[in-house]
Amino acid sequence: QNSITTIQIMHKKGVAGFKYQKNEFVLYGENFNDEFMQNLIYTSKFKGGSLDFHLKGNFDNFKGMIEIKKTTIKDNKTLNNILTFVDTIPSLTSFSIPTYKQDGLYVEKTYVAWETNKDIYDINKIYLKSKPLKVFGKGVVDYKSNKIDMIFKLQTRIASNLSKIPLVGYILFDEESLSTILTAKGDLDNPKISTEIAKDIATAPFNIIKRTFMLPKKVIDELIPKKQ
Repeated sequence: QNSITTIQIMHKKGVAGFKYQKNEFVLYGENFNDEFMQNLIYTSKFKGGSLDFHLKGNFDNFKGMIEIKKTTIKDNKTLNNILTFVDTIPSLTSFSIPTYKQDGLYVEKTYVAWETNKDIYDINKIYLKSKPLKVFGKGVVDYKSNKIDMIFKLQTRIASNLSKIPLVGYILFDEESLSTILTAKGDLDNPKISTEIAKDIATAPFNIIKRTFMLPKKVIDELIPKKQ
């Protein structure tokens, strides 16, 4: 109507809307189930949960986001390789999830935002929140050549309790979870994972020294009531 195309799509409880005008489109949807997710994201398997999404632009260049809540990820190619790699490195055992292969990983929330230029996706933010692990990431995915080049930061809650120890916890952990950096490169279906442990170790002494010098200020800040 009036050179504007609108479409409504429904799948069980999921509802999506599409609007196309002057070579630009908007596509949004919410509350799609795991069956829909499974067919949309072929590199993963899901059990339960819901999917929301929003895309805007033209068919060659558009921005998009996908948010998935309360699902169990049972087989994601990149996550599989990351957790398999973690299991082979003794210094990364804190990030291991022994039950993943059998039970999958229950995710409270995962979020992906990107910009695309034809078949190349510039992923500016990945966030995954689960009880044993948090994952942050960004990078590039080329679907035409089936290649991936991404960097991930893994955080585990193991160190969060240690960080609450007065003074010592602040110096060692900066009140954050224990974290490490990994890279994923190569084929999208089977990316090669490598670690940035050497870089983490190199910067750790500097961070500890910095927090040691900042310690007196932190103690004073905690003693002064917030209102003052």
